[in-house]
Amino acid sequence: MNFALLGDDAAAVPLIQAALAAGHRFVRSALAERLITSRTEFATIPQCSWEALLIDKTVESVLVAGDSNELQTAAKHLASAGKPLLIVPRLAFGTACAYELSLIRDDSHVKLMPAFEQRFHPELVALSQRLAIRELGAIRRIQVDRVLSLASTTSSLTEPEIEAASIDDIDLLQWMGGRYDQVTAQRSGLTEQGCSQATLSLAGTGLPDATWTARRGATDGWRLTVETEQGPITLERSTNSNSPAALMAAFVVADAPNAPEWSDAVRVFDVLDAAKRSLRRRRTIDLHFETLSERQQFKTQMTAIGCGMLMLTLFLMLALLGLGALLESRDRAVRDAEAAGLLLKESDFESHAAVLKMAAEARLDQMAERLKEEPKSVYLEPSSDPPNSELDQRRRAKIVERLTNLGVEAADHRTSLAATRSTGWDTLMRILRLAWIAPLVVFLVLQGLILVAKPTSSKKP
Repeated sequence: MNFALLGDDAAAVPLIQAALAAGHRFVRSALAERLITSRTEFATIPQCSWEALLIDKTVESVLVAGDSNELQTAAKHLASAGKPLLIVPRLAFGTACAYELSLIRDDSHVKLMPAFEQRFHPELVALSQRLAIRELGAIRRIQVDRVLSLASTTSSLTEPEIEAASIDDIDLLQWMGGRYDQVTAQRSGLTEQGCSQATLSLAGTGLPDATWTARRGATDGWRLTVETEQGPITLERSTNSNSPAALMAAFVVADAPNAPEWSDAVRVFDVLDAAKRSLRRRRTIDLHFETLSERQQFKTQMTAIGCGMLMLTLFLMLALLGLGALLESRDRAVRDAEAAGLLLKESDFESHAAVLKMAAEARLDQMAERLKEEPKSVYLEPSSDPPNSELDQRRRAKIVERLTNLGVEAADHRTSLAATRSTGWDTLMRILRLAWIAPLVVFLVLQGLILVAKPTSSKKP
């Protein structure tokens, strides 16, 4: 297989050597000048820009080893272009980049594999198999103790140093123990420079407790302790040259045993984020893992937007009701008359005439019966095209005459012309009546995209 190298992290060296030993080739390198320069055996690998890897058909897979912002951008574009990536997880990737790569993987079905080398250590593989078949009984506790040699002028452990050292071990604990959902982080011997010991505890329903510790020492050290029903098992860290080769073989072969998926790396970064929150809040943090996809992200975002739209619609409705009540262009008596059915509109008359339409005449007769029993008044809507006071007075006189004939007392005093309505204000109110509900209508229409969106296939390429 033809590989390309992206990045200059020294962790790529054993992986490159293992790939070359297995007969694979590195045909390109990008953002790896420092590593290529420092390792003479890699000097023959042609260098290029990472953009060139997007269109280079000879590159079948890419080994990503670095943590710069440019490298993360390149990795995302390469994954979007369908290039399989073997990624050395680094602290700078963070949860945001890990989730972005996960979304890209779900969308393009590209192969992304984190380079968790401990999963291919022969002793750890054999132990995991024994634990899986319960040869040693149930697991009671898992603990990884790490000793970090003095690498700076201070004897304290710094937070970046702690987090970087824990990435591989967190994956190991979850690989052997299960999918933990509670994280508790503690620091002992805190000073301005750091701490003397770091502790990370993982817990979950039906899972054995898992603990990771780190402290400063003269030399690097690593020890795994697994307590089972038949007693404890302890493994010390030993250099094994076969692990990188097994890792590269698992990346090349589909569905290799013990091969980690990118979701495993996402969970590691989730645990690291939870550990930061645990230190800040000084309590246990619950994790809620969920399979990530663009469809689920869309649903989550639309749910949040929907809640905002409902609240916005409520506030706009209250504002519209208040504005309409305070700034209504007609007085209250006219509004009450309209609500009571005692308002004759211009449309009730023949055009440009003082003659009621037949339906309006029947309504006027009903009004007269009510006016005999109730102390109310009748209002006439003034003509508006154009306003004509003489026409309005003739219409009023006709109504007064008819009401008098029907036996209404004081018909002249109980028949009035309504004030001329402000057409501009009425137009504005009509626009506002539509505008207050428009955002919610648009949101509900957009909900149809959930039905249109094709669910992410669970099948792997």
